[in-house]
Amino acid sequence: MDKMDQSKGVLVDALKAYTGLSDERIANMLDEVPIQEVCKGTVLLEQGDIPSHSYYVISGLIRQYVTDEEGKAITVDFYTEGQPINMFSFQDNEGCSRYSLVCLENCVFVDCTDVDEDSKAESPEISHMKRQMFEKQFSELQQHYTALKLKTPQERYQLLCEERPELLQRVPQIHLASYIGVTPETFSRFKKRMK
Repeated sequence: MDKMDQSKGVLVDALKAYTGLSDERIANMLDEVPIQEVCKGTVLLEQGDIPSHSYYVISGLIRQYVTDEEGKAITVDFYTEGQPINMFSFQDNEGCSRYSLVCLENCVFVDCTDVDEDSKAESPEISHMKRQMFEKQFSELQQHYTALKLKTPQERYQLLCEERPELLQRVPQIHLASYIGVTPETFSRFKKRMK
């Protein structure tokens, strides 16, 4: 089975999980689904650009970050297999993105261009699926931000180890430290203590 067939298999599983579409309808849709493969280091969105795409990650790892006024890049989140990225929730009042997105690994994803335009022609099941995925993303973001506010840095590190242990193997330590709001040196200390 080649990579594209594997990608379509993952997408079929997601469509089955989120919709009531028949196997035949899903099979017919697959040829029209815009699956993209991009290389590690590809920038999907720059802070300040106007987003025109949303994504569903089939494989790979995408980092969301913001650059502050001093030029420091602060990691906001990571998106991995099976996660949607609702770009329109990134927009400020002028429609520009508050964040940047970069691929930390080679990635395969569904590229949902002009989501608002597509929604007029899509089936109710697909609209429902998108709504469910984006509601799940919003809920996860709220939980993440609450954890950042309520927990100590050590507790945030422990939460990362418990809830997203795969990131410890896949993400450079400097980005993980930024994600939980500590310096790389503090992150190293936490890591040593946990061993």
